[in-house]
Amino acid sequence: MVIGIIYGLSFFFGYFIAGVCGLSMTPAFHSFGLEPWLAAAAILLAAAGFALRAWASSYLPASIVYHQDVVADELRVSGPYRFIRNPLYLGNVLQAAGVGLLGPWPVFAFLVIAMLIYSVYLIRVEEKFLASVHGEAFAQYMRAVPALVPVPGRTLPENTQPFFLRAGLKAERYLGLAVLVVIGFVIWRW
Repeated sequence: MVIGIIYGLSFFFGYFIAGVCGLSMTPAFHSFGLEPWLAAAAILLAAAGFALRAWASSYLPASIVYHQDVVADELRVSGPYRFIRNPLYLGNVLQAAGVGLLGPWPVFAFLVIAMLIYSVYLIRVEEKFLASVHGEAFAQYMRAVPALVPVPGRTLPENTQPFFLRAGLKAERYLGLAVLVVIGFVIWRW
């Protein structure tokens, strides 16, 4: 629900600011004579965000991902969690950037900044909880793996935690539908 509110407010205030400031209302991907490149970027960012979320959700059951509170049955360090501690949030940011390119530049800026702020806030809340539950194991994980942006050389070896692609795709089906809508819109406007 919060992510939906972020999208709604970003589009509302982005269009409002563009109107008040007399900025162009055309989608950002039409800007600077780079339409094919920015349209492709919108599609790739939205699709990459979905793919990353589906991959990450394949290692976490939906009962954890969509739970109201922070849940920690075990420390997950397989799949994308070997490279970044919060791949679901990075997926959200990538998708926000792709969708943001469908509105004027203020929409893009509001959406990406708001999603980053929300993600950093959630990371702080969750990691505080995980540190209290998992202690030194989580502290070592935090030292070894970056929070949101992968860094070459900072990774862990593959773990034996199970991978359930079907469950990951099922958990991300609504975001997948949103990605298809974004891609369809970009292609239609192109």
